[in-house]
Amino acid sequence: MGLKMTLVVAMLGIAVMAVLLSNSALLAFEKARLQRASLRRLGAADPKLQVGSHLLRLLKLSPFGMLAKKREEKMLTASYERDLPACLEVIALGMQSGMAFDQAFALYTERFETALAICCRESLTVWQKGLKSRDEGMRDLTERIGTPAFRHFSSSVSRAMRFGAPMTQLLMGLAQEARKEYRASRQELVAKAPVKMLLPTGVLILPAMLLLVMGPIVLDLLQKMG
Repeated sequence: MGLKMTLVVAMLGIAVMAVLLSNSALLAFEKARLQRASLRRLGAADPKLQVGSHLLRLLKLSPFGMLAKKREEKMLTASYERDLPACLEVIALGMQSGMAFDQAFALYTERFETALAICCRESLTVWQKGLKSRDEGMRDLTERIGTPAFRHFSSSVSRAMRFGAPMTQLLMGLAQEARKEYRASRQELVAKAPVKMLLPTGVLILPAMLLLVMGPIVLDLLQKMG
C-alpha cells in the first residue's frame, strides 16, 4: 500500500511541477521584457550585459517567449478597445465646448495615461510640429493601433473634417458603437472559456485522475502477475 501511495503522489507531483514550470517560464519572460529597455539604455558595453541581451533574445524566440508576446499583443489590443469610447467622448465634449479637433484631442492625451492616450499623444506631437499632416498622422496612428473601431473613427473624422460636417453627435455615436463592440467581444471570450479549459483539463488534470484511480489496480495486477 505504501508503494501505491508513493507512486500516485509522485505522478501528481510531476503534473503539478509541469504547471508551475510553465507559469514560471511565462513570468520569467515578462521580467526579461521589462529589463530589455534598461539594457538598451546602458548600451550593453559590458560583456556581461551583452550576454544577458543575447539570452533575452533567445528567450523571446523560444515557444514560451512567442506565447507571452502573443498574449501581450492581445492585452494591448483589448486595452485600446476598452479605452476608445472614453477617448471619443472626451473629444466630443471638448468640441461641444468650443474647442477645435486638435485641442480636444490634446485634452484627452493630457488627462489620461492609458496606452491609447500615449499613442495618440505621440502622433499628435508629430503633426503639431509639422512633420506630417493630420491625415498622414491619423493614418499612421490607425495602422499602429489596428483595431476596427479605431479605423472607423479615423475614417469618419477624416470625412467629416473634409466636408465640414458636425462631429459632436458623430463622435458620441461612435463611442456608443465602440462600447457595444467591446462588450460583445468580452462576452464572446467568456463564452469560449469553457472550450479553452478542455485542453488543460485533458492534458494535466485527467491523466492525474486516471493515475489516482487506475494506479492501485495496475499495481495489484503487476503483483499478482509477479
